[in-house]
Amino acid sequence: MRLFPVHEMVRRLGLSLPEDAWPDYLARFHAERPGVIQEVLGRSLAGQRNPYVWLARSVSRTAGSVVDVRCGAGALTRELVEEGRQVIGIEDSADELAAARAAGPESITWMYGEVGDLPLASSSVDAVVTSMGMVTASDPRVLLDEAARVLRPGGSFACMAPTVRPMAPSLARQAAEFTLRVGSTPSFPGALELKLTDLLAQRGLRKVEDARACYVFTVHDVEDADLIINAMYLPGSTPSRRRSARDWLVRRAVARGQVELPIPMRRVVALKDPEPASGIA
Repeated sequence: MRLFPVHEMVRRLGLSLPEDAWPDYLARFHAERPGVIQEVLGRSLAGQRNPYVWLARSVSRTAGSVVDVRCGAGALTRELVEEGRQVIGIEDSADELAAARAAGPESITWMYGEVGDLPLASSSVDAVVTSMGMVTASDPRVLLDEAARVLRPGGSFACMAPTVRPMAPSLARQAAEFTLRVGSTPSFPGALELKLTDLLAQRGLRKVEDARACYVFTVHDVEDADLIINAMYLPGSTPSRRRSARDWLVRRAVARGQVELPIPMRRVVALKDPEPASGIA
């Protein structure tokens, strides 16, 4: 199998729609399939842990108020619940937000809001997290601006997004075969592999962690195959190519017992600069 350098993989996994076409595509996708991405990620494992557990663990147990931006149907938001903690999920898809509210729990505050205009006061929360916001926002700088605004000094920002590595060679071959059949790589409005250190620092956020892990979604049958395909942004694919990919997954799962598809993820954590000490030096 031909191997591409990381920057070429990033290009191939980047934009495949004109920038102005993404809002309509995302609106239709999430109206038709609320919660589907989170169902897939919730079943994707590295050991016994899914990506939402991994991201939730980046939030300090002492954080009294945590906001999940672009919370979707609330899978990550629910992982953030702790006794005595205020948890807020903010989403700009009415259908995803309705699914989140229906699933609860009542202890979570669900709010409609755009990533560039969070309905929160400045310096009002201890932590901001987002599981897909940095790649679904057309301009992640807008999300970072708002995260920095609503965070209290000393608060934390944590984000997670699909990436291009790590990926074991055997899983990479499986992914390449699947991509060949579906006729498109999963794509996002925003670029993957962002160089976040400077973007964060420009907003008073100091990067303290940049980690990666590869999760695996296991396909056993046609229901699993349909689920994983329906959870992907595939604007370059066609219904016939998606059916072909589904049939290939099912045939291989029957022959081998299961098919493992890789979902490499990146987690970045940053801290907001504390306020300078007052008084005369």
